[in-house]
Amino acid sequence: MDWLDKILRADVLALLIPIFAIVGAFSVAALKAHHRHQERIEKIKQGIDPDS
Repeated sequence: MDWLDKILRADVLALLIPIFAIVGAFSVAALKAHHRHQERIEKIKQGIDPDS
């Protein structure tokens, strides 16, 4: 568990928390964009105009 003590130090956490926040925000945005795209493709397959 020595590796855990190294990660939980304040100076390391000060770097890791913003990095994880940025990566998480981009991941959520990418998943939302993918979901919107999938819904648009399904509407097109059903013959519905997705822009209306």
